[in-house]
Amino acid sequence: MVCVDTDFLIDLGRKNQKALEKLQEFEANGENVLTTAITVAELYHGANRAKNKTRALANVKDDLARFQILDLNYDSAMLWGELSERLKSNSIGELDLFIASIALANKQTLITRNAKHFERVPGLTVDGW
Repeated sequence: MVCVDTDFLIDLGRKNQKALEKLQEFEANGENVLTTAITVAELYHGANRAKNKTRALANVKDDLARFQILDLNYDSAMLWGELSERLKSNSIGELDLFIASIALANKQTLITRNAKHFERVPGLTVDGW
């Protein structure tokens, strides 16, 4: 199973060929593709700021329909607390650290265009496209 980051879903929405091919690869291999509740929040935040808000909100809803959503739970919240202290001097940002913590707590490979950014998180497996 893999967990896709916000930038992956944004690229899918923009019909980025590499992101589309990566998703097809996962689906062809029978991979269960997930994302996080934090990514859902980030996507809806962006949609609510769009010029055509109604269309953007509908697009986000449609785009997310094919993914299972991993929530912030006790284990991932505890991990976030530990990692935020450990990475203080090498912060990746709070929202990205939440995404990383959720992926790590659920033993997911995080799929992101920003692999170098997330590789700062100890124990997190990261893959790009």
